[in-house]
Amino acid sequence: MPWKTTTPMEEALRFVTLAQTERFTLTELCGQFCISRKTAYKHLERYASGGFKALAPRTSRPLHSPARTDEAITALILAERRLHRTWGPKKLRVVLETKHGISAPPACSTIAEMLRRHGLSVRRRRRPGVYQVDAHGCTEATQPNHVWTADFKGWFLLGNGQRCDPLTVCDRYSHYIFCVDALPNQQCKGTHQVFRGLMRHHGLPEVIHCDLGSPFASYGLGRLSALSAWWVEQGIEVEFSRPASPQDNGSHERMHRDLKAEATTPPSVNLPAQQRRFERWRHEFNHERPHESLGQRTPASFYQPSVRRLNEDDRPLVYPAGWLVKTVSTSGHLHHEGHNYHVGEVFAGKQVALHYNCEGATELHFANVHLGNLVFDPEVGRFRPPAYIARPPDRSATSTTTSLDYQIYLDKVSPMSPDSL
Repeated sequence: MPWKTTTPMEEALRFVTLAQTERFTLTELCGQFCISRKTAYKHLERYASGGFKALAPRTSRPLHSPARTDEAITALILAERRLHRTWGPKKLRVVLETKHGISAPPACSTIAEMLRRHGLSVRRRRRPGVYQVDAHGCTEATQPNHVWTADFKGWFLLGNGQRCDPLTVCDRYSHYIFCVDALPNQQCKGTHQVFRGLMRHHGLPEVIHCDLGSPFASYGLGRLSALSAWWVEQGIEVEFSRPASPQDNGSHERMHRDLKAEATTPPSVNLPAQQRRFERWRHEFNHERPHESLGQRTPASFYQPSVRRLNEDDRPLVYPAGWLVKTVSTSGHLHHEGHNYHVGEVFAGKQVALHYNCEGATELHFANVHLGNLVFDPEVGRFRPPAYIARPPDRSATSTTTSLDYQIYLDKVSPMSPDSL
């Protein structure tokens, strides 16, 4: 037989019924029902005024709340939250002021409570500890087009099974997103076309920050790839993140989180449909979404195009007078003083310069990038800068040598004589 349960309403009815019989004193009834005399008198007064119906539980909600948020404002908050699933109370409060013209919107804490009450937000525990931002030598943007950040968001499959690799390019200072292009792969040709179009429209930045992945970087000299070498030819400084350190491009990665939540889940049917979705999201991010680091203003209100224009004719590089300018062969080799140095296919057909410095070393330069010093290693028969001379491979059966195994061994470094130039 199951246990019988009673409700507070049933207990109050039993109490009043027994009190009317006068078989027990009020003190005895209070002890039997485990209530105070104040509670007992309260129920008796309610029964005397309204009968058994007056014993029903009553709300403690005040009859009048002059500071209560208007229902129309609450409806606007809920509608904006459903439209922008990742926007929090701070952004929603700014939207009420700018978009809907509400001069005195509710406080952020009130908006947060509304979202929780309607199941649109869940209280999360903040991780303990204070995390300080450390740029680790990265260039700090001081104006628009000072630093551009570029990266590929992780690829995903569309509804038709096709791969989608979103390429994103952003201005670090204003957080203005130049493009979110749904590319089918990460090949250099398609990425180069996107950057050429962006630079024609927005101009050139001073620095481009990217990671060490393809097609931005390589394992060659200066870590330059065909794409980043073209950036250098345009007079742009290339800045790479440290290996396995996405925090070096933290603002860009944070933008990717919103992009994934709002524009890729679930994915669209095909690339054209996904691209239209990306364009809508990019316009919203640039022109509607308030950004906290910008004082709750939009990125479009901060960004201005660059005055530096793209070199459409790819004019040859100009080096200082007295430097020896040479053209790298189509196979990526540089012939100098009877030695054939392997520079890399990235520089095939490009002009590099040799410069003898005051320390007695012959420097190799490409545009404004110092690739290293000329050193001929007879074991490998190719050129490598001193800081990237590969150590001799271990011939044991259990070890492997990769292009990442770099070690400086100065006993094999002998700078070329001044007369070699």
